[in-house]
Amino acid sequence: MGGSSYSRDVYSSSSSSSWGTSSTSVTKLSNNTLDGSMKSNGKVIKSTSKNPIVIVLDVTGSNIDFARLVYDKMPMFYGQIEEKQYLKDFDIAILAIGDVGMGDSYPLQIGDFAKGIEIDSWLERLVLEGHGGGNRRESYELAAHYLNECCEFEKDAEPIVFFIGDEAAYDEVKKKEADEYGIPCSQNHDPFPKLIEKFDNNVFMLLNKYCGRDFESDITNFWQRKLPSEHTIKIKEEKSIVDLMLGIIALLNKRRLAAIETDMLLRGQTHARLTNVRDSLLELSRSTELAAVPNINTDVMSLKKTNKANKGKRI
Repeated sequence: MGGSSYSRDVYSSSSSSSWGTSSTSVTKLSNNTLDGSMKSNGKVIKSTSKNPIVIVLDVTGSNIDFARLVYDKMPMFYGQIEEKQYLKDFDIAILAIGDVGMGDSYPLQIGDFAKGIEIDSWLERLVLEGHGGGNRRESYELAAHYLNECCEFEKDAEPIVFFIGDEAAYDEVKKKEADEYGIPCSQNHDPFPKLIEKFDNNVFMLLNKYCGRDFESDITNFWQRKLPSEHTIKIKEEKSIVDLMLGIIALLNKRRLAAIETDMLLRGQTHARLTNVRDSLLELSRSTELAAVPNINTDVMSLKKTNKANKGKRI
């Protein structure tokens, strides 16, 4: 199921572990120091595709296994986009964040946009530091600011960015921190409004339970204030992360939720997984379907004007 342009063994989702990550991903993602090519200082990432996809992974302690899941499932993710023709021209950039305020060594890691098997080379350079401070916040805002200032794509591109984590961002990106990581910044500010505008409203937070236990209302509310409420997608089963990303991409490209469920069944997902994904995507599905419906009020007004103009005429 990896697709012709991304051939690698895909780890089975039937693992008996709670996360279902493979020994391969544990071995491959075992760096202790960051490769220079992943450092943000002076780096600009560029996409020439119609649909640039950015995946921002929280690699602090409570979320470290999401990076391994994404690595294990990337061939399936990429292959399903191709096979189901969700997108016809896309590439993927992998970023990772930690917590600047808690002294993480590598709180911002930047991979280039890539296609097919080349994505592996960037995933395998990640350092899964596994720290963070347990203060209910991580440095998602620093990644958002980086994307605002140092990510480039074509004028007619339709980009999308996924944040994956379980905590809130800090309220502002600090100029001092941006300077430290080589990102232009004139003052402390909230980078998310600009990010939403730059990515044409296609900014999503895939929110896991805090420390794997429960969805905390303050964290959920934070993201629902930062983004449209339907863009905060709860992860009810960790192993469904790729199903959720595929579902969001499909919904944005005018697929119906029922068709997405059929695609999941065809790739062997369980009914329990399907139910979890449906529940998580339901609000977004309603939003995208509503956006696709013609403006009935406008149509009615137009019809009334036509009828008034034609009144008394023989048609």
